[in-house]
Amino acid sequence: MSEKKGLFGVWLAVLGIGIVVGLITTVKLFSQGHSLFNANDVLLWTLPLGAYIFLALASSGLTLLSAVPLVFGVKKYEPFAKRLVFLAIATLCGAFVSIGLELGSIFHMIYIMLSPNISSPIWWMGAIYSVELVVLIVKFFLMHKGDWHSGFSKFLALASFILALAAPLMIGSVFGITESRVTYFGPVMSIYCLLMAFLSGTALFIVYSLVVNRVTGNGVPVELYDEFALIFTYAAGVVTVFTLLKYAIESATVVPEFLVYRQFEHAFGTVGVFHSEVLLGLFLPLVLLLIPSVRKTVAGKILTSALVLAGTLLMHMEILLAGQSHPVGPKAEQFAPFISYFPSIWEILVFVFALTIMLLIYTLGERYLKLTEAPQ
Repeated sequence: MSEKKGLFGVWLAVLGIGIVVGLITTVKLFSQGHSLFNANDVLLWTLPLGAYIFLALASSGLTLLSAVPLVFGVKKYEPFAKRLVFLAIATLCGAFVSIGLELGSIFHMIYIMLSPNISSPIWWMGAIYSVELVVLIVKFFLMHKGDWHSGFSKFLALASFILALAAPLMIGSVFGITESRVTYFGPVMSIYCLLMAFLSGTALFIVYSLVVNRVTGNGVPVELYDEFALIFTYAAGVVTVFTLLKYAIESATVVPEFLVYRQFEHAFGTVGVFHSEVLLGLFLPLVLLLIPSVRKTVAGKILTSALVLAGTLLMHMEILLAGQSHPVGPKAEQFAPFISYFPSIWEILVFVFALTIMLLIYTLGERYLKLTEAPQ
């Protein structure tokens, strides 16, 4: 017991250092602005936005997973529901930290909400996620008070499920309507974001819950995660099929912009036609998950989930960067044919701050809010 208390103290100290560094980064960004990022007139979206997409989609995936017991009434999963809702809240808070610092000021987020442009997918994205956060907080409060099955509680569960479906589709449409960037354009992006949300949310839930169980020894028996691992396997399989279809479409087209795109030196390298992060962060975990002796072990679940989480983050960054890498219009006359990018230290610290906020909320919730509770 004393050893666990010691580990908890060390963990809080690490998070405290992350918070201090994050606050220093915030002051620096708010005083000096976007010049601290390795962005330019062509490459505007960098690591903080990629981190926002990654965390926001993972939050939506966690909310969708919580709908299994809360909306569809699968009672055997009710011991997971409260933790899923709480993790969705904490992950979305981390996402908002990242996008808030990317915008350079928290007041920019407030201004966007108070000056709605209903024809803008970016506005709808922010509005949907803001409403989803409020709905999730109220829903969690009711669950914590023991109200799981009242009419209002069920309404909130259904509302959060619908919002979690709509939000990834809206993130995808932010890119999908960008006609000037053909590698973004089209309905594929919205579907891709929804699938990736469910995949990354499931991976985050599995790896987090198993690590907590191993460290604390308190929680749901590990064997009950086998079914979640099976759901995870199906999700990875669907995303893999969709990714292969996406590759097939891109390789078959003769659109000039796609021919140019193939010349781009991809951020994390390629093996043949496949990006390295797709091979290591999607295909490899799927192969491992298809082996029952790997899928049913704690180590196998943690390893595959961690690989998928790293892979999805890098896949989001790959798409984000590749779509901006080729200057178009007047900018094509001022810049090289392709723009290279590596995040500045301040961008990395923004990501670290977002993760620290998320993990701190996780830690406090796990400590004080009885996240493994189920309805009586």
